[in-house]
Amino acid sequence: MSETKSKEEMYNEARILHKSLHEKLQTLQEKPYLTPDEELEMKLLKKKKLYFKDMMERIKQDMQT
Repeated sequence: MSETKSKEEMYNEARILHKSLHEKLQTLQEKPYLTPDEELEMKLLKKKKLYFKDMMERIKQDMQT
């Protein structure tokens, strides 16, 4: 049972981080022009966001088995 709880905690942490990255991306996407540094930051944020989305999917599948 404690293993399930730790997976739930990991899922919730990944969900919170994913949401935070989404909000940062939204802010950047609302700008009419991005500096080269902001463009790089946007690419990195998208990769991190995808990483956490994949992590949430893996954890969800693990919890169902």
